[in-house]
Amino acid sequence: MRQPPKIVEFEITLACNLRCIHCYCRAGRRHPNELTTDEIKTVMDDLKNLGVWAFDIVGGEPLLRPDIYEIFEYARKIDLRVMFNTNGTLVTEKTVDKILKTNPNVMVGVSLDGPDPETNDLVRGKGSFEKATNGIKLFVQAGLDPVILNVINKQNWQKFEDMIKLAKDLGVKKIYVDRFIPVGRGVESKDILDMSDEEWVKAIAHVRSVMDKYKDEIVFYVEENITGDPCTAGITHASILADGNVVPCGHFRYNRELYMGNIREKPFSQIWNEYDPQKHLPVPPVCEDCPFKSSCAGGCRAVSLHRYGSFEHEDTPLCILRKKSEFDIRSWGW
Repeated sequence: MRQPPKIVEFEITLACNLRCIHCYCRAGRRHPNELTTDEIKTVMDDLKNLGVWAFDIVGGEPLLRPDIYEIFEYARKIDLRVMFNTNGTLVTEKTVDKILKTNPNVMVGVSLDGPDPETNDLVRGKGSFEKATNGIKLFVQAGLDPVILNVINKQNWQKFEDMIKLAKDLGVKKIYVDRFIPVGRGVESKDILDMSDEEWVKAIAHVRSVMDKYKDEIVFYVEENITGDPCTAGITHASILADGNVVPCGHFRYNRELYMGNIREKPFSQIWNEYDPQKHLPVPPVCEDCPFKSSCAGGCRAVSLHRYGSFEHEDTPLCILRKKSEFDIRSWGW
């Protein structure tokens, strides 16, 4: 038996009221074969018995599922830790009141990709900044302690400190930091949002220096494609897609050869225990003799596949960071 995953991400729907240009799942229309409420509850029971740390509800926009509050309530009933990610634009006082009544312990994440309308709305659509920040305010006022979900890209990395200041002004104490990967709708937007390896080195170094500056004021949840830690796909993380297919990471949704199974055919726990990440997501050959292999393992496998086209390639920007003399890697425990 393998160790259970820390987080299982569940794509509860592909329906979404926004059309973000970096959306890895091309959210918009509801998937025609989405799981039913009962099927989702069965998965939740399985995850609880497996011992996962958290059940992470994503989309699309989860608030567009009519049964979302029933799912929150069921998580509370079986004592399953639950998170959900929202774009925040549909959040009202009524929304917040329903969450508090069904499961006041829900952990909330709100996507925001810039500290101002100009930056955020370029990615997420006109008017989304104002609506999302209003949603964040409602969550804060209700004591739900939301996390801002921020994806670093070409347009926003230089404003990362302004994002921190905005979070503080909104009363937010936690920020999740991820990095743009050209998947889904992001493929068509890579000229706008992606950067060269050298530019990514500067961007990541800047973001990390800002995090270091504010580490005593803000809690940062940071993906390995920013930290340089080994990829968690299939090791401590897995994603269940809207139709029940399981992948080690949501960024692999378009790579059917990487599918782990489907929860309509066998329980997630069985799929998880039968999966061998070393076989399907190997360390790049070029990294085998690297002294940092144990702490990096080639970096983010999704970056390798979608930026360079092969798992044979390492996550170059983070590898370059290790070699940049002007960047003090010792401050990050390397």
